[in-house]
Amino acid sequence: MTNQLLKALCLPAMTCAVFSAIPAHAAIFTATYTDTVSVNLGVDNVNVGDTAVITYQLDNGGTSLLGQTWTASNIVTVTFNFGNGSHVTTFNPNGGDGLDFSVGSFVTNASGQLTAVPTDWSDYSNLNVVSTNSTQTPVEWFVNGSNAVYYTSSSNRVGLTNVSGNIVAANWTIQPAQTQTTPEPGTLLGLLAVGSLGALARKRQ
Repeated sequence: MTNQLLKALCLPAMTCAVFSAIPAHAAIFTATYTDTVSVNLGVDNVNVGDTAVITYQLDNGGTSLLGQTWTASNIVTVTFNFGNGSHVTTFNPNGGDGLDFSVGSFVTNASGQLTAVPTDWSDYSNLNVVSTNSTQTPVEWFVNGSNAVYYTSSSNRVGLTNVSGNIVAANWTIQPAQTQTTPEPGTLLGLLAVGSLGALARKRQ
């Protein structure tokens, strides 16, 4: 058997082995609800009429939008963004003691469309704040179709125009989070290994 034939048989096999050894990683998805501020009682840098965006980052271990369910235990972060960045706070309830209420889930059908959203995901004790640009300390948040959604004290709060709509699936969008542009270490090692194999094959010609 010639050297060239050996190369033709072995190099692709080794390449496949390297890439099959690189693990597939779960994808993070973002579920987003957009509304308008109707009430602000004492929360800094928020005005009535501001855009309000609530965003969950979710990870259930899957890589697809098709036929999926994300429960409260799959929350990576929850972000409240008022006034296009004027007041932004991000929480990680699962990095703390979890939610105080967790009723319902995000659910997609076989086409990847949302068919259900939580009816009450709320946190009002021992909040785990990841980051905030507020001078106030966030103390409560509610996404349950009735309460004001965000509090920095028992009286300082933000309410929304269509708060009852934040438990309606049609008012939410879900999509993959922005993908990384830099390959992960495992991917880089795989690419380096394949490159080395290719260089070795060329050198032996």
